[in-house]
Amino acid sequence: MRLSGIDCQIPSNKIVNEEIIELVKFYSTEKYNGSIKDLEELLRRFIKITGINSRFWRSKNEKPIDLLITSVDRSLKMAGLHRNDIDLVIYSSIDRGFLEPANASFVCKAIGLNNTRCFDISDGCMGWGSAVQTANSFLCSYSEIETVLIINSEFPMDCPGSVLPKNFTINTISELDWKAPSFTLGEAVSSCIFQKGDYETWKYNFVEASDQAHLCTIQLFNFQNYLTEIKNVNGSSDLQFYSLGNDLLKFGFEPAIKVLNDFLKDLKYIPRVIFPHSISSKVIQEAAIKASIEFPVCSTFSELGNIATASIPSAISKAILNNTFTKGQKGVAWIASAGMKFAAFEIQIQ
Repeated sequence: MRLSGIDCQIPSNKIVNEEIIELVKFYSTEKYNGSIKDLEELLRRFIKITGINSRFWRSKNEKPIDLLITSVDRSLKMAGLHRNDIDLVIYSSIDRGFLEPANASFVCKAIGLNNTRCFDISDGCMGWGSAVQTANSFLCSYSEIETVLIINSEFPMDCPGSVLPKNFTINTISELDWKAPSFTLGEAVSSCIFQKGDYETWKYNFVEASDQAHLCTIQLFNFQNYLTEIKNVNGSSDLQFYSLGNDLLKFGFEPAIKVLNDFLKDLKYIPRVIFPHSISSKVIQEAAIKASIEFPVCSTFSELGNIATASIPSAISKAILNNTFTKGQKGVAWIASAGMKFAAFEIQIQ
């Protein structure tokens, strides 16, 4: 399998850190049960620690589907293909417009693919990684599948929505434990074209830790029907984003390092670059040091924030544009995701 085309599109509205602080103050001033000045100082410290400088959200006249169509066409152009050359479409985002049918069906409708196999993969921020492994399996197993399009469209900042205004409304200081990760969220769409190649099978290393699945959730109205106990689970069922950032770091830091180190031990070459899921610049840096990584680590977190499943495709696009990652070279994708789950796997462009 080979990655032959890739593109990432971001909306036009650049949001700097000071605007985030002002938004939190706007929604919280009349509801926070403490000093707004103290809250502001906590926000500044948190944002500074993460290493984020900006993120991009949609302006009023921008729609995700328009950015998605642009991204698909640009990735196809890079691959030297047309839309009708696509044999399989996988939509592997967190954000979506439909639970029924597959969001991929409406994507295919939008880009004019009327008889193309398509489906969704829902796997938190691991969605892109799971989709890549699935694409590899299809390309290796079915002669009629020669080109796979993977789409990741992350636009969580609707208002009202899963994040705004509720997660920017701070009532008590303890709410920052699970609302603060929302302050680094950005929006983006990516599209990746994978094709059959001489190098068919990519190496993967996945680890699951489902006992910590409750640490990061967006719950539906009937979520309690799928639990044996509601202990330690956020009681909200109105699609609100809930993410215990400190606990995710506590339980995820060591497994993330181990999954990468175990993977690198089995490689017979030195990767050109590591592409980590964009959680936080500080966390990525500390994890890279702990994992003894001595080659480049490419992330877009500082300029784009946490764009969930689109984060690694955006980093690959950045590396290609900067000539850090070129045709024939091999890199490694490195993901820690809600679920909890961890992965490291090969990436090669040709």
